[in-house]
Amino acid sequence: MANIFLAVFLIVFGLNILFAQALPIWVIGVLALIAGVLLIVERFNVRIDRK
Repeated sequence: MANIFLAVFLIVFGLNILFAQALPIWVIGVLALIAGVLLIVERFNVRIDRK
């Protein structure tokens, strides 16, 4: 899951740089934050169980 968000972030970030799209900075920030949190959660094997 984390790798999917990381891939989406990198694609959006790369397209934003290549084509100078006027994406709000918060869109890229949110994608980076989600990818980073998910990578940390996967790295430390944090389990989130449904009740």
